[in-house]
Amino acid sequence: MANYYLLDAGKNMTKFAAALEDELKAQKAHVVFYLTDSDGLMCLEEITEDEFLDHYTKKTKDEK
Repeated sequence: MANYYLLDAGKNMTKFAAALEDELKAQKAHVVFYLTDSDGLMCLEEITEDEFLDHYTKKTKDEK
């Protein structure tokens, strides 16, 4: 079973987040990586495959 994650990193945490992303991918995980303006922020959340795929699906105004 594949693992899916959201990784959210602040602008001064990109090195740490990139290392974590590399480690997850080495374990065959799929990662959505968001960069934010928040200093010192790094969050990792395990999500479902459907939630992962939703990040690549364009939604119309009616679907929100």
